[in-house]
Amino acid sequence: MAPFLLILPLLASLRYLIQPIDGAIERGGSTKETDPVDSRARPKFIKDVLAQTGGNALLPCQFNSPGIVTWIRRKDRQLLTVGRSTHSIDTRFVVSNGPGWNLLIKNVNHEDAGLYECQIQTEPMQQRFIRLNITEAYSVIPGGPDLHVKQGSSLRLECQLMAAAESPSYVFWYRETRMINYDNEPGVRFELKRNGSVFVVEKVKLSHGANYTCSPNNARPAHIVLHVIEEEEKPAAMHGGDRRNSTATTSTNTILTLVALLIIENVRRYFQILICHAT
Repeated sequence: MAPFLLILPLLASLRYLIQPIDGAIERGGSTKETDPVDSRARPKFIKDVLAQTGGNALLPCQFNSPGIVTWIRRKDRQLLTVGRSTHSIDTRFVVSNGPGWNLLIKNVNHEDAGLYECQIQTEPMQQRFIRLNITEAYSVIPGGPDLHVKQGSSLRLECQLMAAAESPSYVFWYRETRMINYDNEPGVRFELKRNGSVFVVEKVKLSHGANYTCSPNNARPAHIVLHVIEEEEKPAAMHGGDRRNSTATTSTNTILTLVALLIIENVRRYFQILICHAT
């Protein structure tokens, strides 16, 4: 007799699964009159949950009444869990520990998107509906795909996650194919942010010119090519010497010009005197 009592909730769930319920739920959570569920058990709304590919999704389910709770995937009427036990061959679906009957879906993919239902076997039956939406996160580095900086200047590259449903656990930075997060390079640091990471160089060197990649654990990577512009600088003493030499050269040229003008003027006067005596 005891084993029979244990399978009664499962039989009740299967009875509900074979009923024609397609199209019974409208946007906003109301149900049509053809829905066999008692009007007092109709859901007031459909809760939307956002998750990203490769991450985890937690679908909430709370009931005040005691009883056995089952989770159903509506698109194929697949029974996922009964109580705390998983009844799907897909072991990614588990009822999370703790209060309530929240469904945890591990390593979600696009096929997991859609409507889910949790129900409790009371009279009348109570239901909750959750719509799972899946997004695929990607990262961007503003300023790309090519960035030009002067040698000796500071650099700040930001890796920003887009369309993400959760923060990254880590973000790896690569210079060409080498991961540089743990190189302990002087003047270089990395900052993990809620929506990405920041790569900071206090003083850019020519050797920093390269192709950089930021690779979050939960998003597609982003790339940027850093071009370092070499700035030719002369020592201050050399600049001062040049200025002094330039001034001396200018003064010499001025003196030579004045001497030449005086010679020309004297020659002109000499010839004028000769002409006057000849006449």
